Amino acid sequence: MPLATWLLALVSPLISRILIALGFSVVSIVGMDLVIGQLKDMVKSNINALPSDLINLFLFAGGGVALGIIFGAIATKLLIWQIQNAVKIIGAN
Repeated sequence: MPLATWLLALVSPLISRILIALGFSVVSIVGMDLVIGQLKDMVKSNINALPSDLINLFLFAGGGVALGIIFGAIATKLLIWQIQNAVKIIGAN
């Protein structure tokens, strides 16, 4: 058996696992990006439905920054979860 064939047979399962993990990651991240975008739009529309005095109080109290922190934490948690799942699919511990 030539060396190249042996190396290809050795590396092929690893490459396929990596590609599968990347495919799942891309699909999951794109799907979660859409969900988070819809959630942000829904929160914005509900906040804009408030009377102007309440919107001013909300923004003055730091509500915009708080929402940014909350959505950032959700996105970060989902990214970490997706990385952990990709590692499980690849087979590394």
